[in-house]
Amino acid sequence: MRFWSPFHRYSLDIISDFPQKLIFRAPSHIRLRMTIDHLELNQTPGSCLTQYNHDTCLWECYHSPETIGYHRLFIWVLDSETDDQWATAVRFDVYVKQKIEPLYYPFTTNLFNSLRCQLITPMNGTFSRECLPSDIIIRVPDVRDIQLQIDEQTLIEGKSFQTDIYRVKIPPFIPDHVKNIVLMGLCYDDTFYSVIITYKIE
Repeated sequence: MRFWSPFHRYSLDIISDFPQKLIFRAPSHIRLRMTIDHLELNQTPGSCLTQYNHDTCLWECYHSPETIGYHRLFIWVLDSETDDQWATAVRFDVYVKQKIEPLYYPFTTNLFNSLRCQLITPMNGTFSRECLPSDIIIRVPDVRDIQLQIDEQTLIEGKSFQTDIYRVKIPPFIPDHVKNIVLMGLCYDDTFYSVIITYKIE
């Protein structure tokens, strides 16, 4: 493990250092994100997901490795009150001894991070066309509406059933030409929808 000055400057706390789910406490104006590297050339480091848990007020950083070997997990920090760029706060050095079935997390945008979204289900970012989940449940603060785009002709509106928590129904059949489905949000100050999260269809 290696620390950089932003870790101490912004008073970050490590709640859990379990490699598949790192958990941190940070001040309210601080955002976190994780990136991963594999130390061997031509080896895929796997996938990761960073989200803010509103129930615990903690940042959760998930990592699902694809291969064995040495991995480096970098935690980056951003002060939302300044115009500074993302800075490295801490690095975890992890050796994966045994290959397991990887979980491919969905692709999240900067908006997912800046709104402090929390993905409740499904966590797997790749859907089988023959066995689709019934819905997506996600906590998205500070938006007027969310919708799921299947293709240019198909938009499905999300339904709010708790404060900031939305459920979007996934149709039981998705056409073969669709390779990705995109969850979008309409922020209060915007007149157009922006991408929050993307799922892959296989």
